[in-house]
Amino acid sequence: MGSNPVHRLFIAIPLPDAQKEMLARQCESWATQWSFKKWVHPSDYHLTVQFLGACTFCQARDVQQTLKKLSPHLRPFRLALDGIGQFGVPTRPRILWAGVEGDLEQLHLLYSQVIQAVEPLGFPREKRPYRPHITLAKKYRLNDFPHQSMGRHFQPHPDRSQWTVEELVLYETHIYRSPMYQPRAVFRLGE
Repeated sequence: MGSNPVHRLFIAIPLPDAQKEMLARQCESWATQWSFKKWVHPSDYHLTVQFLGACTFCQARDVQQTLKKLSPHLRPFRLALDGIGQFGVPTRPRILWAGVEGDLEQLHLLYSQVIQAVEPLGFPREKRPYRPHITLAKKYRLNDFPHQSMGRHFQPHPDRSQWTVEELVLYETHIYRSPMYQPRAVFRLGE
């Protein structure tokens, strides 16, 4: 396989089925009202930690080994779904996303530790600050997105939207499939 890019990879926190189902039901309702070009498949919901991009076979192996060494030093923590937001022009967003709340300090610590671990492998940290989110839809088609009333559209019940983050996943992207993200390796936190 040599050094040719053969895999598009990223590191993320998976969502449990209950949270995926909660978001999927809400997105089904929104899809009848909001004209986004692409709604994300519920199986593809995740919380990105680090985008790696095109990787050689050797880089993918090195990332996998690095995360295997790091994961015993990371501890599980609690998160919950928390409202929706957008990236891009308010009336024509590029991305519609669900936010998270909970132990954000531990989430940012996990992010920092992952970045420090993979940076020496040739994966620089992003210049933008880390904004944890779950992408729900992409590319709004019109210029009338109701951004000012977004907050009232999704207010998840705190007890039902919580989960314990216990895994980190190395995902591979298959652009022409649906769902398009396939777990390549799963790493249990603290084990």
